[in-house]
Amino acid sequence: MIRHATPAALSLLLLALPLVGTATAEERGQIFGDNTVAGTAQDGEQDALLKELRGLVDEAERSRAADPRFIRDLRQLIERHDQPKFELLVRDLFEDGDFTNAPKWQVTEGTFRIGRYGGLISEVVEPEPQPQTQGSGQGSEAEAVVRLFGQILGAKNGNSGRQANNAPAETRPDPALIYLVQPFSNAFEIRARLESDPEAGGSIELGVFQGQGGRIGYRLVFGSGGEAQLVRVGRSVSVLAKGPFRMPELVDGWRNPGYDVIWRRDARGRMTVVVDDQGILDVSDTAFRDPFDGLRLRNIRGRHALQGVEVYGQK
Repeated sequence: MIRHATPAALSLLLLALPLVGTATAEERGQIFGDNTVAGTAQDGEQDALLKELRGLVDEAERSRAADPRFIRDLRQLIERHDQPKFELLVRDLFEDGDFTNAPKWQVTEGTFRIGRYGGLISEVVEPEPQPQTQGSGQGSEAEAVVRLFGQILGAKNGNSGRQANNAPAETRPDPALIYLVQPFSNAFEIRARLESDPEAGGSIELGVFQGQGGRIGYRLVFGSGGEAQLVRVGRSVSVLAKGPFRMPELVDGWRNPGYDVIWRRDARGRMTVVVDDQGILDVSDTAFRDPFDGLRLRNIRGRHALQGVEVYGQK
């Protein structure tokens, strides 16, 4: 209920009412359903209404014609609808079987491939343990040399008591990393369809980056431990938000249903993440104010596939 509202303030509210509705899924388009962008045919009319409303709010604030809290609410309403108009900048469904051209993805770590049924696939899994060679237990000459160096290094490090036939420490495979250079505005919308093998576990990371090397920016991490995280990487690493997430179970033991991700960032730095129509993250951060230079996909561990991605923003 609005208190202490004058007739002038009510007039402002009437002007704002047509702007309250949000676009439906049909108006915006489903993920990869069409090339619909984040704008409507009424953009020009809305811009004019917003300009007029902003002027009336300023006048009402100067003349104290309305409750300050009401003025604040109206300003928030204006900001919510006065967002940049997005266009579709890049769309890749990997239908041509080639991720190195139009658009050009660049692998910097590990390996990626196009799957038999499409999608950009990466596997980062531990190799199967190799059976021990039968024989005297001494192994080959090369293995003997390795053991010798191990004993020498162990002695230098004060570990001379370690037996030569001890198993080496467990090592995990290195992550796989791929980039797509595609400049877009600080406010953006990314739509992606991911698949993950829940039996392999691990984590997959979708990120936006700035600068050469692609290190700094935001990273959206989906893990098998029941949690998703939005991380900021700059001079330091900060977890901005956490939310519930579980990799979908396989259907009939083999079919992967995948999950649809919508990651939005507005002009004020507010970021929301929706997975399969469920909001899981909502946080604001203004550490990065410049445009972004592209996308990065990192398989930290497990079997994952990017079936398609769209980037909406401003060039």
